[in-house]
Amino acid sequence: MTATPDEAGLTPVDAPFPLQRRYRRRILPGLLLFVLSLAVLATLGGRRMVESIYLDQAQARADSIAGLIAQETPEGWAALVGGVPLDRLWGGSLGAEVRKAFEEALTDSRLQRLKVYRPDRTIAFSTTATEIGGIDDGDTLAGLLADGDPRVVEKQTPDGGLYELYVPHHGPEERLLAVFELYEPQAFLDEIMLRTLAPAVVVPVLLLAGLVVLLGRLVTHAQADIDSRTARLVELRRRLESFVSRSAVHAARSAEEGSGHRLRMTLLYSDVRDFSGFSEDATPEAVVAFLNRLMALQVEAVRDRGGDVDKMIGDALLARFDGPAAAARAVAAAEDIQRAMAGASNLPRGVGIGIFTGDLVSGAIGPAERRDFTVIGDTVNVAARLCSAAAEGAVVVDAGTLATIGGAAADAFEPPEILGVKGRREPVTVRRRSYPAARAPSVPALAPAASPSSSC
Repeated sequence: MTATPDEAGLTPVDAPFPLQRRYRRRILPGLLLFVLSLAVLATLGGRRMVESIYLDQAQARADSIAGLIAQETPEGWAALVGGVPLDRLWGGSLGAEVRKAFEEALTDSRLQRLKVYRPDRTIAFSTTATEIGGIDDGDTLAGLLADGDPRVVEKQTPDGGLYELYVPHHGPEERLLAVFELYEPQAFLDEIMLRTLAPAVVVPVLLLAGLVVLLGRLVTHAQADIDSRTARLVELRRRLESFVSRSAVHAARSAEEGSGHRLRMTLLYSDVRDFSGFSEDATPEAVVAFLNRLMALQVEAVRDRGGDVDKMIGDALLARFDGPAAAARAVAAAEDIQRAMAGASNLPRGVGIGIFTGDLVSGAIGPAERRDFTVIGDTVNVAARLCSAAAEGAVVVDAGTLATIGGAAADAFEPPEILGVKGRREPVTVRRRSYPAARAPSVPALAPAASPSSSC
């Protein structure tokens, strides 16, 4: 399967490793989620820790207030937390003593309000006198009475935010005597939380944020370096690939080893007629310019028909066709070459083309230090001999290849003829087809034995 190039003309094999894109899509979201989770967990944990500490302080304050009241008026405190009816307590002189004791206890306190509940949820004392004797049926007090754990409730009032702190007060043998509800200004507790949480949350978050920024810059520089190195490697590889066939490139990429693979292919062999005479009369620069133009025309035709140029040997070219309709594509490529040659101007020589289908071995030849990926076998030799039998502007194809094609493409060729090939016991049945050429064609005699590494 052929890789599809992207907008930059790079196949997935050529494209640089997308480090920056994967970092942004896979790593960065995880890091940001981790930082956010850390901040949230640290905030929640810090808040609970501060609330726990503050509840402990509230517990100590409530116990201190209870101790002061019990010290100032033991009888009044006993009546407050005992079963004495509240109207009788607050309607007499004992209630005045209790109220005075509470006022003195709250003088130096930041508490804006205070309530004391009996275990039956009755309000035994409140800084708001009208609330005394009422019943609190809220869930917070009910929860404390059920499990004995202190509670914090945040509330908003016209005067600002308040924290209601519910703490139990126990007597001898841990018997619950009362529940204190202390009202603390929200700003005070928030200030404590801020001072406590800032170092625990902000500092790690800032450090991690700085690490993310530095890591992002490092990934950006690394991606730029990867892109630059990949671009240089791709450019070098493409330059090297222009010197070898696509099959050789595939073999190098897949690291194929061993003696090669036995395949059945159709080979196209072309050669310039009377190239030696042209080279003798022309300058080296003119010869090179002619070959460059000639080879560009042939390579384009071969590749357009799905073939692969195995090698260029001086003025000769060997191309291989395999896969579906290989023979038909090879013949079509030969026709394209001859028609293009006929239509081109300033080409001092034409080519003869031979096409043959047969079994061969495709693989790497040579030592590990210097290899050549090519095709080897009698099929290559026969293709070269048929090329030798082709006049300028002509194509010579073995009859078996044309038989697999059939139709109008095969009918356009001349009737079969028998050619004897030096080195082979059996002759080859071939058919010819000539195309208009700028030069008068001359049919050369069948050349002596040739190899794929020499001109036919």
